[in-house]
Amino acid sequence: MAIINGIVLNTKQYKDNDLLVRILTETAGLRTFLARGAKRPKSKLAGGVQPYTLVTFEGAWPKKESGLGYINDVQSAKMFSRLVDDIEVNAYAALIVSLIDATFEENQIITRWYNQLAIALEKLDEQLDPQVIANIFEIQLLVPLGIAPNWRADPISGQTDGRFDYSEKYNGIISEEHFDLDEHRLMLDQKTVFYLRQFSIIDMRQVHEITMSTKTKRGLQKVIDYIYENQVGLKPRAKVFIEQMHSWQNQLINFRKKTDI
Repeated sequence: MAIINGIVLNTKQYKDNDLLVRILTETAGLRTFLARGAKRPKSKLAGGVQPYTLVTFEGAWPKKESGLGYINDVQSAKMFSRLVDDIEVNAYAALIVSLIDATFEENQIITRWYNQLAIALEKLDEQLDPQVIANIFEIQLLVPLGIAPNWRADPISGQTDGRFDYSEKYNGIISEEHFDLDEHRLMLDQKTVFYLRQFSIIDMRQVHEITMSTKTKRGLQKVIDYIYENQVGLKPRAKVFIEQMHSWQNQLINFRKKTDI
């Protein structure tokens, strides 16, 4: 038996009362564990296998790379109430964990990402803006996804200060003097560019309260979605749900405005 620390990413029913639990472990990357009887009403495992729970359990590692491990007993579990109660926060948490699961190979040791995710869940529970937290992951995960945009300097002149825009042609930022070299650049405002550059290098521990305008948040999401859809080719179901949720919210706001006239 082993004592294993991990973060529950998601679960899937297996037979009538069992669950397959997808976990980002602290020391051995992404693994899938079988939790027998976890769906029974009085199961001692149930509280420790909820998505986005930081869990320490006694169990067994998979014997093969593609095999299942086992969860025998939960020793401690930390759940985050806001992630359970707030549907929007829950959706952004789902997006983050689905991106991590899609980015890395089974058994790949990614302790840095384990630590970043654990801190991010704390930040979400502390009511930091869930889009901002998710955007940081979306931007930084581009590196292990093999895209790695250049957010540091203009690739032609090496310029690091001044006005910049995002260019897919040059896979990163280009300075104002080179805007004419890419007629398809995204024409981002400079606050958006600033946050893209900052989020590409920031450590989650440094993230405290970040206040930005709705316009800047939309600009950030615009370029992130553009890169994922056109360069990565990845759109998790959680992203689709978030887009639908925002559409519903906008429709409700417009309806209320009309009824108030």
